[in-house]
Amino acid sequence: MKALIVALALAVPATAVAQSTPARADMSFHVRLYERYCDKLRESATAYVQFVRAKQTIYGYTYSDFAPNNPGDAVRYDCKVPAERVAAVHRELRVASR
Repeated sequence: MKALIVALALAVPATAVAQSTPARADMSFHVRLYERYCDKLRESATAYVQFVRAKQTIYGYTYSDFAPNNPGDAVRYDCKVPAERVAAVHRELRVASR
């Protein structure tokens, strides 16, 4: 009987950890995805615009999700890039729309 209680006591925490693992894996996927967007934004405005355009049908993120239209606008993930880079993205978008 003691062996059964000990086995159950050990199995319950293991089950809880196994159930929470996909949530952690899912979270790390999104963090890695956001970092890919930020890497492209840090690389250059053109690289960011092309990357967002290519991935928009897959993930649904827009140009302003990581490079806000106006300072202080809400963003999906803060890439911590200078305002000049965000302005360059918007210039690139204006040129591409012509």
